[in-house]
Amino acid sequence: MSAVDAFEQLGGDFIRPDIVLEAAIPLELSGEAVRSRICTFSDHDGREWALRPDLTLPVAIAEVGLRLEGIMGESLRRYDGPVFRLPRNASDTIELRQTGFERFAAANGPVADATLYAAICAGCMAEGVERGSARFGDLAIFPAFVDALHLDPEITAGLKRAFRQEGGVRAFLDADRDGAASGFARRLAGQSYEEVRAFVDDVFALTGTQPIGERSIRDISERLAELAASRTAPDLSQGQRDLIESFLCIDVPLPEAPSEMMRLATDSRVRGFEEFVSILSDRIDALKSTTPVAFLEDARFITRFGRRFTYYDGFVFDISAENDGTGSFAMGGRYDSLLTNLSDGAVDVSAIGGVVVPSRLQRLAGRLK
Repeated sequence: MSAVDAFEQLGGDFIRPDIVLEAAIPLELSGEAVRSRICTFSDHDGREWALRPDLTLPVAIAEVGLRLEGIMGESLRRYDGPVFRLPRNASDTIELRQTGFERFAAANGPVADATLYAAICAGCMAEGVERGSARFGDLAIFPAFVDALHLDPEITAGLKRAFRQEGGVRAFLDADRDGAASGFARRLAGQSYEEVRAFVDDVFALTGTQPIGERSIRDISERLAELAASRTAPDLSQGQRDLIESFLCIDVPLPEAPSEMMRLATDSRVRGFEEFVSILSDRIDALKSTTPVAFLEDARFITRFGRRFTYYDGFVFDISAENDGTGSFAMGGRYDSLLTNLSDGAVDVSAIGGVVVPSRLQRLAGRLK
């Protein structure tokens, strides 16, 4: 039995998503760590294209097309095929096979999240791997905590944007609000993110250039917006800074995460955050009731985890072998806003999915035998 066979038991349709995408889509929706590894090229008309860096994006694009044609209701799309990323080191290959599925317009909530994780674990076991060390996160929790602090709106918006970039929150907190925003940022003080983005788009259009390296136009716009906001927003107190840092640094065994969050909230008299802690607690209970113990006993919750692909917006996870160099062999999560963003608001359905990497599972299973 293989992961393909295990996922086939879930039902749904097997699809073969596009290998080539308009480069702007993965470049805008992938985090910095992934963006630097996307394989891009230009056609004879100068249009930029990319080989798919994952399978979720082309599956989501295909789903948007189907729903604009009138398909309705819940759907499950299974797939098995290569993704392409520039190697990080000499031992990496440019092509990597992934097997997985995406579920659209299904019931949302902790049980659905746990059901996804259990199905991915079943795929791992079908490839011969019976245990794994998991990392969990929830990309909605830090923004909700920031909202509960009732900070200045510019600070709140800046912290939320900064959270999606590695080291972004600390850089935002450490910014010199009197001197850091110079040049463009100084002139853009008081402008909204949308206004800053329009300005940056105009600059690139007028100069005929494009960003080089890992930063996308969106990254540049967000950074300028944060610096511009820092010109008008009041300073945070040291206590507020310490609290934000402490929450951002939560890295605990999964069962301890709700109590650790509530301890910070209670000690700092933060109100209005309890609902998100309750959702996390319910998800942990659902995971315990649906998942083999060997895929949970080493699990950790990490506030910062899950930002490699910026289209994720809720529950996220990955699974690896402890002290093993093969990398994560399974990963996934929730991205409820992606189809809305891809369709300019025309399609609004929930979305969740995950993949396994058969080659990593098979190498690991071979060492365990």
